[in-house]
Amino acid sequence: MDKLMSNENKQRIIKVMEMVSKDMENDARDFDGQPFNGKTVATYFGNQGAAISAVAKALIEVLKP
Repeated sequence: MDKLMSNENKQRIIKVMEMVSKDMENDARDFDGQPFNGKTVATYFGNQGAAISAVAKALIEVLKP
C-alpha cells in the first residue's frame, strides 16, 4: 500500500508552487520591453530553469510511492 503524502508536505509543495507562479508572473512583467540581448536572455532562461526544476521536484514528490 502506498504511503499517503503528509499534509505538511502538501502544504510545502503548494507554497513552493505559489512562489514559482508569482516569480514567473513577475519575470514576465519585469522583462517586458527589455532589450533582447545575451544578458537578459540568459537571466530569463536561468529563471525559467529554476522554475522548471522546482515544478519537477514537486511532481516527483507527489508521484513517489
